[in-house]
Amino acid sequence: MIDTVKKQIFLKTAGVVVAALCWPLCAFAQAPYTLVDLGVVGAAGGPNHITNNDISVGSVQGSDGTDHAVIYFDRHIIDISKPGLGGANSLAFGNNPWGEVVGGANTATVDPRKEDFCGFQSLGIATATASCRPFLWWDGQMIALPILDNNKGNNGVATAINDFGEVAGAAENTTPGCPTQNPAASLNQYYQYKPVLWRDHAVEELATVGGDPVGTALAINNHGEAAGMTGACGPLNFVLGYYMNPLHAVLWEKDGTPTDLGSLGGNESSAFGNAAKDINSFGHVVGLSSLSDNVTFNAFLWTRETGKMKALVPLKGIANSIAIALNDSDEVVGSSINSTFTTLTATIWKNGVPTNLNTLIPAKSSLYLLFGCSINSRGQILGLATNLAGTVYHAYELTPVGE
Repeated sequence: MIDTVKKQIFLKTAGVVVAALCWPLCAFAQAPYTLVDLGVVGAAGGPNHITNNDISVGSVQGSDGTDHAVIYFDRHIIDISKPGLGGANSLAFGNNPWGEVVGGANTATVDPRKEDFCGFQSLGIATATASCRPFLWWDGQMIALPILDNNKGNNGVATAINDFGEVAGAAENTTPGCPTQNPAASLNQYYQYKPVLWRDHAVEELATVGGDPVGTALAINNHGEAAGMTGACGPLNFVLGYYMNPLHAVLWEKDGTPTDLGSLGGNESSAFGNAAKDINSFGHVVGLSSLSDNVTFNAFLWTRETGKMKALVPLKGIANSIAIALNDSDEVVGSSINSTFTTLTATIWKNGVPTNLNTLIPAKSSLYLLFGCSINSRGQILGLATNLAGTVYHAYELTPVGE
C-alpha cells in the first residue's frame, strides 16, 4: 500500500496543477458538494489536514482504545502508527503533497512530571502516560524531531509541514513555567513550551508575545511564514487542543519576527482569548478571537492589506464561531457553536458570508457535519461529523460538484 501511495502522489501532484489553473474560473459554478464518509474515528480521533492533491491525515481510535495516526488516501485508511516512537498513541496533524506527515506520538518513557502534552489523557485514553514527542513520517518510517534545550525537554508536537519540508509546532524546554500544575483540576502542564520551527530537522525557537511562557505555531506556508498563539498556562482548551489560555494570535515572519494580530475587542481577561489557526500563501490568517463581552468569540480573517482582524460571524442565531482553515481564495472553514457548546455546525465563509455546510451536501446524507477542519486549493474540505443520532464520530471529505 505504501508503494502505491508513493506512485500516485506524484500523479496527483501533477494533476492538481491543471486543476489549480481552472479553479479561479470555475469555482463559483461549483457550490454543491459530493460527500464521502471516510469512516469512524472514535471519540478520541479526528481528521486534521488535506493537501492540494487530495491526501488527508488525522487519527483514528482503535479497538484497543488507543489513538493511531492515519493517512486517508483514495478512500483507504493507512495506519502509520506502528512502530511509531515506542509508545501506544499517536496522531497526525499535518502533511504535504510529497507524502511527509507530522504529528505527535507517545514514546516508551513515562513522563517525569505526569504531563499530558498531546492531550491523550484528557481524551480518556488510559494508556497515555508517556511523553509525547514531535514526529516526521516518510516512506514508512517515523522519526522523532528534536526538542529545546539540546533535546532535553520531555514533550513536543509537530502541527504542520509545508511543501519544502519546513515544520511548525511546539516544544518544551527545561524551565518550570506552569507552577499551578494540578492534574486533578486538568492543569497538567509544568514546563514551558515554545512555538518552534524545524528546518532540516533542526529546531528553532520562535519568540512569544508579551512575555508569554507558552506558545505554539499551528500552521506554516510555503514562504516559511507561520501562525499560531502564545499565552499562559491553563487547563486543556478543547477548542484548540493545548493546555493554554491563548492570549495572543501571532504571525511569525520567515525570519522569526512576531506580529500580534490583535483582537475583536476582548482583553486578556476573556474566556477564550485569541488564537491563529491557519495561514495561506498570501500571509492571510484565520482563527478565533474573543469579543468585547469577553465571553463570546468569533472567527476572524486577518490580512496584510488591512493589518487587522475582520470578524467572520457565525450562522444566524448562533453565538460563537471558529475558523480552522483557509485556502488561497480566502475560502474559510470551521464551525458555528452555540453558547452552551451543545450544537456545532460545520460552516464555510465565502467573501465573509457564512453558510451551513450541511445545506450544501446531498439531502439524504447519514452524517451531520460538525467542523470543517481543512480546505485545499480545489475547494475540497476535510472535516468531522457524527451520525444523525450524534453518537458516533466520522471523518468526511467534500468535493465541489464537477471537480
